[in-house]
Amino acid sequence: MPATKFVALAHTRSNYTYSVFHQSLLLLHENNSEDYALKHLYSLENTKVLLDKWGWTSEQIKVGIDNATIDVYEKVVWLHIPSYIIKKGDRLKIRGISRFISKADYVQVLIDRAWSKADPYKLQPANSWDEFVVMGNAGDFYEVNLTQHEVTCTCHAYRGLRFAFEQDAIATRYLISNPITQGQLPDKHVFAIWKYLGVENLQQYEYQFMERRDRFLEKATLWEWEALERNEEMAIW
Repeated sequence: MPATKFVALAHTRSNYTYSVFHQSLLLLHENNSEDYALKHLYSLENTKVLLDKWGWTSEQIKVGIDNATIDVYEKVVWLHIPSYIIKKGDRLKIRGISRFISKADYVQVLIDRAWSKADPYKLQPANSWDEFVVMGNAGDFYEVNLTQHEVTCTCHAYRGLRFAFEQDAIATRYLISNPITQGQLPDKHVFAIWKYLGVENLQQYEYQFMERRDRFLEKATLWEWEALERNEEMAIW
């Protein structure tokens, strides 16, 4: 039996005609693919963060998000929350909103949330200088790998983020132009590595990566020379 897919009511309201781009994302869902962009980028949780930034109270957000419509266009996102709802036959006034949102705002929220969740103390060194191991919430262990221009992880969230940005070229453009990430996928395990290294953006990470690599190569060379000297001494004896 196939796994249940993620689709929020805000993405699938029957009384609203969604954009062609949004419908293409839902079509991926219907074709037994994952709706990664809707789940990871344009989620209710990320939208709630934006409402909070705009001065909404927790109660306004709680009521509003249950009645929200989120329509993902090719270049922007349309958010609509009505100014009133019908509840038990009564017309109730709530705080509403109707506006377009830049996809850059959603990307920034994703970055900020991942950074706040990143915990370098959960990292465990692996067998190589460029590998770490981290335990997930379910007790599974994942590999975090350091390369010169990015950090990757084998966790499900990182995989979902990768597919989400593959589904949305404009969001990817904002991820690349963001001065913090510069294309790095904003996963909490990735940012845990950044915090471990004491860096706050990709440029700083790339510098620290080279420093870490060079220190390892220096030690490796020293070990090789010491081993060679020991072998020569044993040969003399």
